[in-house]
Amino acid sequence: MTFAYSVQDGIGRLVIDRPERRNALDAEMRTWMADRVDEAAGDPTVRVLLITATGDTFCSGADLGQFKGESIPSSRRRMLHGGLRLVRGLWEMEKPAVAVVRGAAIGLGAAIALSCDQIVADTTARYAFTYARVGLVPDTGAAYLLTRQMGLLRAKSLLFSSRFVDAAEALSLGLVSEVVADADLATRAETIARELAAGPTFGLGMMKRLLHRAAEPSLADFMEYEALIAPQMRFTEDYVEGTSAFREKRTPQFKGY
Repeated sequence: MTFAYSVQDGIGRLVIDRPERRNALDAEMRTWMADRVDEAAGDPTVRVLLITATGDTFCSGADLGQFKGESIPSSRRRMLHGGLRLVRGLWEMEKPAVAVVRGAAIGLGAAIALSCDQIVADTTARYAFTYARVGLVPDTGAAYLLTRQMGLLRAKSLLFSSRFVDAAEALSLGLVSEVVADADLATRAETIARELAAGPTFGLGMMKRLLHRAAEPSLADFMEYEALIAPQMRFTEDYVEGTSAFREKRTPQFKGY
């Protein structure tokens, strides 16, 4: 088995299960994983996507053994259908995605984590982008994600050096949401997923779109975009439920739309 995917109680659970290869993803696996992300994005029963991995490594990146015999056009096609679609799918899906990082997240593995909306890690977590070691440039959106998360100069430093960043430094740089004790990782991730699954899914998805757009245009352009999204939120059932619960001083029971 290289993956497991299931849906229960509003939580889509995607498990990378290739510990004998440190959860490296070959071309077929990247496409399969991108398909599952697309499936979760379009499934109304999925309110949050939780990405975990078996073993002591989150994901050691792309399986380099798959790249032999490629041309530039074939490499572009592979990336567009696999890793790029996977990371973009996580970034753009209009519902929360949570990465659970134990051990190393390298290259594509780190990009997968950074494209999620919450990243909970244990003290063994480590990031690395080792492209410079082999004369490559960051792919699967890694340069974009790092620059947004930690700033241009620090992103350059990390990418140029190819060094590992441990859990404590990753937290200080904004590359993980929180770090917990190793024994508490699964429980904490489950708590986060359940809280998000009980939330206003459409509202969170639109909030995610606004936040992702916030750093890109001018303030005027951003406000025009906000004006397209914000008004429609008042016509959702979750808005009605949320405001009713606030007035009645009770916990809202969101439907996700």
